[in-house]
Amino acid sequence: MKWKSAHYPISDIRDWRNDEKLEIRPDFQRKEVWSTAAKIMLIDTIFSNIPMPKIYVESIIRDGKTYRIVIDGQQRLTAIFDFLDDKLILKKPYEGILIGKKYSDLSQEDQDKILGYEIDFNAIENPTEEEVRNLYSRVNKYTVQLNRQELRKADYSGDFIKLAEELVELPFFDDGRVFSAKMTRRMLDVEYVEELLCVLLDGIQDKKKCIDEFCEKYAVFEEGVDNVRQKFMDVLKDIEMIFSEESGMDFAKTRFRQRSDLYSLFCVIVDLQKSKQVIAHEKLAALREELKELDKKIEPMSENEQYREYAIRCTSDANSQSSRKWRYDFLHSIIQKAYE
Repeated sequence: MKWKSAHYPISDIRDWRNDEKLEIRPDFQRKEVWSTAAKIMLIDTIFSNIPMPKIYVESIIRDGKTYRIVIDGQQRLTAIFDFLDDKLILKKPYEGILIGKKYSDLSQEDQDKILGYEIDFNAIENPTEEEVRNLYSRVNKYTVQLNRQELRKADYSGDFIKLAEELVELPFFDDGRVFSAKMTRRMLDVEYVEELLCVLLDGIQDKKKCIDEFCEKYAVFEEGVDNVRQKFMDVLKDIEMIFSEESGMDFAKTRFRQRSDLYSLFCVIVDLQKSKQVIAHEKLAALREELKELDKKIEPMSENEQYREYAIRCTSDANSQSSRKWRYDFLHSIIQKAYE
């Protein structure tokens, strides 16, 4: 394999794209996965003249012209082109003097600064398909890709994400064995608590789609962090009361510790508390008996149609808004009997 390394300004890379001499999505690459915040911070990296990692391309000569196919660097180039095409506005987490602006709003000096920024390219000339795939594998296989939550940690600050990181340490989650060690290592426990905060703030959402938006929208809680924290803990307090020692159920050994079930249970209690309802202690025994039956009999092969449907909606498309709403309605009809 013959490699050539060179630096090119963004103006050249833009011209390759405009002349259809740059392909940025070979079939073996991942689809576009970067969040808006990640794209914005890449543009900030360019403004700050901080070097970014190399981009690897396949270089092919056709009819005397050079064509480049991206092997690794799709996400970065897509972010750059989105900004140049006015598809990206500089907003939070960006905090510089250009906040609120898109590329066409910039002064000529700032536009030239973007276009003059140089990116390091490694190009392999006329490789075989096997050589290209081997390179992509070597570049990516032994690198642990950051997941969405790890990127949020880098991209956002503010009340929403900080409170989630605090709440995940509550004994409730550890005692209930809600999170595995693997989830905790990759910050997926924080992401789940963020989903619960989304419910508390604005009702049932599609999984994860709302989290970046909420990180921006609730960078500052207008009602105060203490109020939001207390509301969250009040919900957990009711769950602990329902599954207390006298219930004869160990929450950590029931299906309700599973994230789909806990999400739905959390949603129901949030709404009951918002409507100023409280647990009627004399009704808890009857509720606990119903929950014990659910815990034993909910399964995909259940003879009870509703139990069967609930089990399926916990595993198939479990995190869609429609499945979450169905489970909410089902549990609400049961749990509300113990509130007044």
